[in-house]
Amino acid sequence: MLTYQSSVSIDRGPEAVFPYFVEPAKQSQWSDVQMRRLTDPPFGPGSRMEVTFGMGPMKAKIGLEITELETNRRMTWTSFSGPIRWAGEYNLEPSGAGTLVSQRGTLTFTGLWRLLEPIIGAEIRSGEEKELEKLKALVEAA
Repeated sequence: MLTYQSSVSIDRGPEAVFPYFVEPAKQSQWSDVQMRRLTDPPFGPGSRMEVTFGMGPMKAKIGLEITELETNRRMTWTSFSGPIRWAGEYNLEPSGAGTLVSQRGTLTFTGLWRLLEPIIGAEIRSGEEKELEKLKALVEAA
């Protein structure tokens, strides 16, 4: 099992940051793991999406379901399909005039994907941190 966690302080309020987690057009501007909604709006607990991990010929499609959604505060999810079981969360906490954004999660690789866990796992950990830095720059520039 792979675990990750990271955080970043963004000089904007939670209401300016949160849309970048739930709106596909905004999410695609900072995340390498693009989401494709599988269920119709509104977006909330029970909503499903599909994300794709990997590069080149080694790609995995994973179905995710939102398990908790508190506007401007928190989003959690768990996987329902695919070769990687994933449970994760984003938390947004007001911090002065800005927002402390933290993320954490666990990924369990199954089948042949277990063999790639050491390689892909290291990339996922560093990628998650880089994505939050990209999110910070994007939101603060808006």
